[in-house]
This record gives sequence, C-alpha cells and structure tokens, in this order.
Amino acid sequence: MIFDFLKKQKNITNKIKIIEVMILSLNIPIEQKELYMWALSILDNFWLERLYIKLSKFANELEEEELKNIWNNNFYQISWMRKKEANEKKREINSFSFLISNL
Repeated sequence: MIFDFLKKQKNITNKIKIIEVMILSLNIPIEQKELYMWALSILDNFWLERLYIKLSKFANELEEEELKNIWNNNFYQISWMRKKEANEKKREINSFSFLISNL
C-alpha cells in the first residue's frame, strides 16, 4: 500500500519529491499549488520531516477508510446476492409446486 511505501523512505530528498508530487496532484488552483511549493522550499529538514509524517498518516487514514468502505460494500453486495438467490429459489419452489399441483 501507499503508506508502506511512504514509511520506507529514509532519504530527505526522496521525501521532498514525494511531497511535491502529492501537492501537484491535489485538485486545487494552480496558484495555491505554487504557494505550497514555495512554502515547501523554505522549510528546514525538521519541518519537512514533520510534514512528511503528517502526510503519511493522512495517506494511511485514507487507505484504511477506503478498505473499510470496500469491505462494507462487499458485505452489502454479498448479503444482497444471498437475498436475491433466496428469492429466486423461493420462486423456483413455488413454480415447481404450481407445476406439480397442476399435474
């Protein structure tokens, strides 16, 4: 997952590049991206590291939420499919009963 990749990064240069990619991929106006990039250029290593940790935690939370949503949706689909299969089976039995009673 993305969080695992982010945790493995040790080199500050790689971390800066990753932060830049994250900023550039945001769905915000270009002017705001430029301000973030400028702010990034004036941060020292301590604050860059803190920013990287916060962004990593944010990515982890997003991944966990997405996995939770996938799990919930799959559970709903499976339960819906079981209900649908049960209704189809009930119709089959009823139609079979109807056939038997008409014979």
